[in-house]
Amino acid sequence: MAYRWLYERYEQPFLRTAARMLGRQQEAEDAVQETFLKLHRGIHLYRSGAKFSSYFFRILLNTCYDMLRRRSPEQSEDFDKAGFSHQPSMELRHSLEEAIAALPEQMRASFVLFAVEGFSQAEISDILGISIGTVKSSIHWARSKLRKWLAGSGKEVSA
Repeated sequence: MAYRWLYERYEQPFLRTAARMLGRQQEAEDAVQETFLKLHRGIHLYRSGAKFSSYFFRILLNTCYDMLRRRSPEQSEDFDKAGFSHQPSMELRHSLEEAIAALPEQMRASFVLFAVEGFSQAEISDILGISIGTVKSSIHWARSKLRKWLAGSGKEVSA
């Protein structure tokens, strides 16, 4: 029963985060499934004093990082647009999704957790295991790169 509640609570935020981290809807769904399996197998590793949502999102992000590392260079360049085609202002949304996907991993994770999922900078620091200053810097540079991308200079977003 508890796992069902967790799934209902976290499925959609996880799918959004994984889709933005991985750029492909099918891989995002796979990452979410794998995250729930990892939680089930490793729940004994959870420290009772830690915030559960931070712990759980950390599992998701580690799963996404693992999937990104396993990609071949050809797969990394192939961005799946199908998952976003039904949205209004499809062109702008696709452009933004493409720009987010091009950000370096840590910058992308910081930005998505802050701007999309609404985590505080302190929570993101805990989830990613980095300092609050690094989180602030990552969010700042991500916003700057995304502004440039959307202003039409979107040739290069990577650091």
